[in-house]
Amino acid sequence: MTVRRRRRVNKLRGKRFHGHGNTKNARGKGARGGMGRAGSHKHKFTSYWMTFGVKVTLKPKPKPKALNLADFVRLLPKWIAEKRAERRGGQVLVDGKKVGIGKILGRGAVAEKLVLSNIAVSEGAKEKIVEAGGSVGGEAASSEEDEEFEAEEEGAEEAEGAK
Repeated sequence: MTVRRRRRVNKLRGKRFHGHGNTKNARGKGARGGMGRAGSHKHKFTSYWMTFGVKVTLKPKPKPKALNLADFVRLLPKWIAEKRAERRGGQVLVDGKKVGIGKILGRGAVAEKLVLSNIAVSEGAKEKIVEAGGSVGGEAASSEEDEEFEAEEEGAEEAEGAK
């Protein structure tokens, strides 16, 4: 069977000070003990201590990983084996997002034709890559075989158009 208890406020109706002792003790929000955040710096400190002085700190943006040209060339065989880079027609195609590199710096030498996309490149590294026959920030330069294939396709299209 449920027990119905009277609320404290109703019990104290008719009593002069409503359980607060002297009239001076019932003044202001601080007298309402459990209401809101009253006493949060005193008797309720343990409930609110994390909210005082805690600032939200923003995380810095992750800096893109930078590699010297020598290290980049050294890692190429590994990336090709993992299929994160691709060797096509005497050129090595490298996408910076797949490899996880944001910038290439100029220390080192290049022996292969590199075609880079989604990678920032320093001036020195860009000169070395272009001297080796590669390109930065674009598609692979078309080889002679590609040009022959395109010429054959154009010839086939013209023949179909003549019919």
